Amino acid sequence: MSEKTAVILMNTGSPAAPTEGALRIYLKDFLSDPRIIELPSWIWQPILRGIILRTRPAKSAQRYRKIWMPDGSPLIVYTQKIVEALNDRLPDDIVVAMAMKVGSPSVDQTVARLKKEGINRFLFFPMFAQYATQTTESALDGVRELKGDLKNIHWDWIRPFYNRGDFIEALASKIGQKRTPGAHLVMSFHGIPVKSIQKGSPYEKQCLETARSIAAKLQLKDGDYSIAYQSRFGNDHWLQPYLTGHVESLVRQGIRSIDVACMSFSVDCLESLEEIGIELREHFMALGGERFNLLPCLNDDSKALDFYEKLILESISAPAAN
Repeated sequence: MSEKTAVILMNTGSPAAPTEGALRIYLKDFLSDPRIIELPSWIWQPILRGIILRTRPAKSAQRYRKIWMPDGSPLIVYTQKIVEALNDRLPDDIVVAMAMKVGSPSVDQTVARLKKEGINRFLFFPMFAQYATQTTESALDGVRELKGDLKNIHWDWIRPFYNRGDFIEALASKIGQKRTPGAHLVMSFHGIPVKSIQKGSPYEKQCLETARSIAAKLQLKDGDYSIAYQSRFGNDHWLQPYLTGHVESLVRQGIRSIDVACMSFSVDCLESLEEIGIELREHFMALGGERFNLLPCLNDDSKALDFYEKLILESISAPAAN
């Protein structure tokens, strides 16, 4: 076996193409994840297969086409750039790759490829600053579900980094560079059902701690920024305020210029580029807004790479804890 360690950057995933067929495959897998939809299969699967997969793929494909890049899905393209940059930065005995919980490259595909190269030590890196079962645990399920020879690996994972000083420094720097002078800053986090918080999820507290740390780093006053939650799905009660309603409230308060930072995403994706950059922008301007600025995610920003490099090296040198 090789003495190398493989570091696997993990994210939720993306469809293979912005087409109805590709979205049907992607949504079937994504929405069948019990971490995402916490309903008994006998209740949920007839709804998914009988209603959602008949109507949602075409609409989702239209949304993806608006932000699709020449090289593919933004989430995949930007993650691959991080992979390449980290492979250039890190020592030769560390190999960086990526794997998606849904879609390609999958966890089993990536692990199988690296095992063929003789690597048996793996460090999985869920690229979510705040912990949630819908993101972090879902990604790690992809590791736990490995079968056969693939499950016989030595592995650990990198813990959430919502409150690390070097992460706050990197994110605050990116936001500060791109901010519009005088604009109200909306820090948008991906929403989750309130029942997850009631079951003990630390997600909301971690989001608030990240936001307050960023505000302190940027020396923002209370009226300079606000917090909201995006991407609600279904009819459950989710974390509030909901982003769309929150923006409407800001307009009623006379705020006409806003910057929006998508705080839950390490790289730009459908939820940032289309949901916020296109849909929310159009809604805000239709309400009477005058300036709307979507701030980019960290992507492959140099300070983000500095942070990832340091975090990986620290994690490899620490005792395994999985």
